Amino acid sequence: MRDLFVKLFTPIARLIPQANPNTITWVAVATGCLAGVSYVAAHLHPAFYLVAGLLVGMSGTCDSLDGIVARMYGRTTKLGDFLDHFFDRVINICIFTGMAFSPGAEPVLGLFCVIVVMLNSYLGTQIEASFGQRYYGGLGKAELFVGLVAFSVALAIWPGAGIPFGEKHIALINIFFPVLGGFTLYSLVHRFSKVPPMAAQLEDDNH
Repeated sequence: MRDLFVKLFTPIARLIPQANPNTITWVAVATGCLAGVSYVAAHLHPAFYLVAGLLVGMSGTCDSLDGIVARMYGRTTKLGDFLDHFFDRVINICIFTGMAFSPGAEPVLGLFCVIVVMLNSYLGTQIEASFGQRYYGGLGKAELFVGLVAFSVALAIWPGAGIPFGEKHIALINIFFPVLGGFTLYSLVHRFSKVPPMAAQLEDDNH
């Protein structure tokens, strides 16, 4: 899905030749943090789920655009790369922490998602730092943001949705958390399995 995002947003990048990639990154952070606040604000009205979904979409768009703009116009910098990776973590923490404290959510499940998503994204970055190769297999940012937007819309339409389990009612968001966590754990293991071949290739290249 990352390649699809690049194709979709490249025409937009051509329309903003003067844009500063770091400014776009800051917009991604601001909208991501506001998305987390909006999930909590859904206690006031379900319409805030739609607001959260819109903000998540804006954050994901800016997160894609900053790199595309930087590469297209030769504005890649060490600072920009650092900010991009660091703020990706900030955005994930804000969004999932907000979801963990949204209506009907079990905070423990939400915080579990924070941990596995952070580990998965960190592993992708560390693979690049250690072996000089980018690996985008498994659940990436693009898939994550699309899933979050779709789920936010579903929550806005059916805020009380869930499934009966004995005498209890399991809220839709508490189904989403384990499903997302399971896919992310699979992605984490899959990415980790790529480390030995990369390390062996790096050793061969050094010889």
